[in-house]
Amino acid sequence: MNVMTSVRQRTGRRAAAFTLVELLVVIAIIGILVALLLPAVQAAREAARRMQCTNNLKQLGLAMHNYHGTFQSFPPGFMAVDHRGDVAGGWAWGVFLMPFIEQSPLKDTLCATKYTLSQVISDPDLLPMLQTDLAVFNCPSSPMEPLRQFHGEGQEMVATANYTGCRGFFNYGGGTHLSKENNGLLYGLSGVRMAAITDGTSNTIAIGERTVLPIHTQDPARWPSWCGPGGLGIGSTVTSSVSFPLNHPSIIHAFSSHHPGGANFCFADGSVRFIADTIESNPGDVNPGNPGNHSDFVQAAANGQVGIYQLLGVRNSGSPIPDF
Repeated sequence: MNVMTSVRQRTGRRAAAFTLVELLVVIAIIGILVALLLPAVQAAREAARRMQCTNNLKQLGLAMHNYHGTFQSFPPGFMAVDHRGDVAGGWAWGVFLMPFIEQSPLKDTLCATKYTLSQVISDPDLLPMLQTDLAVFNCPSSPMEPLRQFHGEGQEMVATANYTGCRGFFNYGGGTHLSKENNGLLYGLSGVRMAAITDGTSNTIAIGERTVLPIHTQDPARWPSWCGPGGLGIGSTVTSSVSFPLNHPSIIHAFSSHHPGGANFCFADGSVRFIADTIESNPGDVNPGNPGNHSDFVQAAANGQVGIYQLLGVRNSGSPIPDF
């Protein structure tokens, strides 16, 4: 009898439960923990994306060296004329590197050695090849769309890219200025040899990042691409200038990145380094427009009037470059 009474007492006892206050406290603690962990998770993801971006640039840097070993010069930043003979619409450096990034079939399909870029754009059978999404040209941190309008050639779309060649300080444009030699590594009709990099290959930018900053979203025809400039005289969709600061908020052909604090760059020696957007940047009194004068740049550099960032983008400034 006592046993039955004890069993009834135990089974009839109400189960313990959380009060509303206790439940709210637990939810608040979980929310605080999530808020503390989220930045760490985001930082880890960005670190992985930045590492992938670094690997892309290392692959492109190796391809640049293999190209130089084969042809005794680096590739042209872009070919200066298209089939009309008067527009900067030819193939860009990315196409010339394709045999060295395991994309020979794509270059052969495009017939890049036989036809100009504008001719291929007009071929409906070949146009889809220009829309090929190549991972080696894409930074995972960039929000850029995979396609953009090919500037100056109607509504045809081509693949975008997040890396552009460094044309140096000046913005030599169309016409007679294309015959002028810029002081970077990749520009219109360039074919720079290793010996011409007198500032040192470890001090000269070859390729850098470009992304879509807020002011650029309204002009997708000027987004970078791997195929070619599409009628833009200075090749601003395949090359960038160091005459403006890194991550400049309004200059569309300046180097830029969505990595916090700076951007990745591949140097002429094949190394990849991260440059902070706080690096000393000062164009001095040199006019980067058309026409520019390299001797003025050299003189300004010798007088200490040019920033470290500008010196890194020029292959032959003749001035010592401090650590950065």
